[in-house]
Amino acid sequence: MPAKGSQIVRMVVVIDHHAAHIYHDLGDTRPQGEVTVKPYDPFGFHHHLIHRKEAHYKGDRVPEEYTYYEEIATDLANAEEIILIGHGTGKSSAVGFLTEYLKAHRPEEFQRIVATETADLSALTEPQIEEIAKRHIGAAINSA
Repeated sequence: MPAKGSQIVRMVVVIDHHAAHIYHDLGDTRPQGEVTVKPYDPFGFHHHLIHRKEAHYKGDRVPEEYTYYEEIATDLANAEEIILIGHGTGKSSAVGFLTEYLKAHRPEEFQRIVATETADLSALTEPQIEEIAKRHIGAAINSA
């Protein structure tokens, strides 16, 4: 975590429905730290999420547990720029759920999203995450 009183320049969030890895960057060339947020999973079933009222949604996708996204949003509160990286589209996209959650419940953080990117998270390395971040930061600076 950054020293008290310092502003985090950007955060990169690599997210799926099982975990979010939030990389903090104070403007240096390499991230300064990483926070991992996992959804509420009281029984340790890391292969799926536990949902409330699961039986009432036969045939439909069960609604997401918003406490996961609120915890991520709280971590993003100090970022000036946010880059989201995830996989999947539509209802399979945790980036999509996070974006919609921020738009509805945390508009200040939503306004600071500078880019979203879809990638194969199973094969994504830290240097590739840094490359994606640099590409989007460069584009944001050039468009300003």
